[in-house]
Amino acid sequence: MAFPAVSLRGAHFEEGTVIGLARGAVEDGQWLSPHLYGVRYIERPVLLSWIAAAIGKLSGGVSVWSARLPHLLFLLAGGLMVFNLVLPHTRKAPAVFGALCWFACPMVSQKFVTAEPDVTLSVLLFGGFFLWWKGVSSGYISIFRWLAIGLLLAAAGLAKGPQPIAYFALGVGTYLLVKRRWSDLPGFVLANAMAGLIVAAWYWMVMIPGDVTGWIAHSRLSEGMTMMQWFRDHLDFVISLFLVEWLPGSLLLFPAIAALARNAFGRERDLVLAVILYATVASMMLLIWPGGVATRYAMPANLALAVLGGILFDRWWAARSNLIAVSNTVVTGISTALILLGWIIIPLAPAAFSQSKVSAQAIAAVRETRPATLYVTTSVDLNTLAYAAAPVRMVGLKDIENMKPPAFAILRASELSEIIAQKPDFAAIAHATLNKGLLTRIYEIRAKQEP
Repeated sequence: MAFPAVSLRGAHFEEGTVIGLARGAVEDGQWLSPHLYGVRYIERPVLLSWIAAAIGKLSGGVSVWSARLPHLLFLLAGGLMVFNLVLPHTRKAPAVFGALCWFACPMVSQKFVTAEPDVTLSVLLFGGFFLWWKGVSSGYISIFRWLAIGLLLAAAGLAKGPQPIAYFALGVGTYLLVKRRWSDLPGFVLANAMAGLIVAAWYWMVMIPGDVTGWIAHSRLSEGMTMMQWFRDHLDFVISLFLVEWLPGSLLLFPAIAALARNAFGRERDLVLAVILYATVASMMLLIWPGGVATRYAMPANLALAVLGGILFDRWWAARSNLIAVSNTVVTGISTALILLGWIIIPLAPAAFSQSKVSAQAIAAVRETRPATLYVTTSVDLNTLAYAAAPVRMVGLKDIENMKPPAFAILRASELSEIIAQKPDFAAIAHATLNKGLLTRIYEIRAKQEP
């Protein structure tokens, strides 16, 4: 599913941001406080970028592979955990099906080779669940296991902020209350408190006046949505989640809840209860979130739903064959689509999937004429910059107006017009067009006396 697409697909979606932040650590030394091409970027901690930066430091520079390699390893780790949880209750085939339910759910498959923090976050969180459940299965959860869980939860919080830790805290916490496992509460509180303190420490260390307002906005708590806007946003969230993004797990979830209520499961009953609570309790919190929500916020649930899929694949193969057949068709269809995309479609039409690479090659050809810094505005395609050689700096239009040549700048036609309106004698020579639709070009900034 991953190869050869992972080496052919150009940077896309938010990969440019992940790679740019990693470059800020390696090239500018901004490790604790993330910087994006010279601009402070502290919306949230950025664990995947830090990992990519560490790989880049060891390999001689940050590249797309610096981010995609750990992403693929996290993706694989998620599948292996699902396989390992399902196998003791079934056979190898259902355990493989469970792993495929993770790889081939629409939410994950559309970003299969895309290095974004959602997969990293989901796998780290589920790693805490995995360690916890292994302790439950063994009959005893030691303090060392709780500490390890706390570290995994802290890493998850450092991947995308503290809110997603609720998947473990609410899901596992509800299980402990339902099963009356009071003896586990001290360790549970310790693990969550440990994670919270570590994540809070990062926010405390990087904080400057005004950051709290930005963090509230990033958490989508200050959007000022009307009730009708809120209702439409959350209705779209529910429809997209159950009809598309959670497939095939969403097909099995409600029948599994009904079967659980009838006490229809055997020795796997406790695991089914645990994964259902993990997948649903925090997800229900998203339904009442006061700001906007996106389906990717519910990605951590997919690993638990994958475990549920593996168990039910075996248990309902004969009893509810139609339901399993539909689920199997979804998984097989998406898996096949990923293979066809990576092995046939992308190799046959590489330009259609690597526009960021093509644009970066045009930039490199222009910059070969003379060594100079590349200046960009916030409107630039960050995925193109993932391939651009250093130094790269993100600045405002005023900075470009007043910069000293020689230099290069990537500007839209509207931005250049705005600069010329303020400085009619601005000397900028147009070179390659990077985006025809937006009329984005790379310009060479020259001194006024130059021909």
